[in-house]
Amino acid sequence: MAAKKSKIPEEYFKFGFTFIEKDELQLSQCVICMKVLSNDSMRPNRIERHLKQQHPTLVLKTEEFFSSKAESLKRMRLDKSGSYHTRVSQHLKASFELAFMIAQQKKPHNIGEELIKPCILKATQIILGKDAEQKLKSFIADIKSQIISKVKLSPFLPLVAMNPPTSLNLHS
Repeated sequence: MAAKKSKIPEEYFKFGFTFIEKDELQLSQCVICMKVLSNDSMRPNRIERHLKQQHPTLVLKTEEFFSSKAESLKRMRLDKSGSYHTRVSQHLKASFELAFMIAQQKKPHNIGEELIKPCILKATQIILGKDAEQKLKSFIADIKSQIISKVKLSPFLPLVAMNPPTSLNLHS
C-alpha cells in the first residue's frame, strides 16, 4: 500500500511552517527552530500551539517575515525541494557536456590545455551564465600575471637560470 502524499495548506505559512519532503511524504517544518513535526501534528491548532509555546516573541510577526525565513531555509535544504538539488542537476548537465566534448575530440580523458579550458568555460556558461564566463577569463589572466610576477621576483630564479634543464640528445 502506497503512502498518501499530503499537501500542506498555505495557511500554515502564517504560523511559521513550511514543508519538507521525506520518503515521498510532506512533513511540516518550523522555519524558526527547523523542527520537523509528524503528520499527526499537521493540524492548525497544534502548529499554532507550537508557535505560541516555542516562539512566543514571534506570534505577532507577519506572514512576510515567515516567508523570508522559509526562503532562507529552502536554500539550506538538501532534499528535492531545495536549491541545492537544482544546482546539483545543473552541475550534472555540465559534466555530461564536458564528457560529450571530450568524446567529440576523440581524446583521452586527461586531454590538458586544449580542451579543459573550453570545457570549463562551457560549464560556467551553463551553470552561472555569460557574465561568469567573462569574470573567469579575467580571473585567469589576473592569476597568470600574478604567478609570472612572483616567479620573476623569486630568489630561486637565478638558480634556475644558471642550471637549465639538460635535454637528452641521444644522437651526439
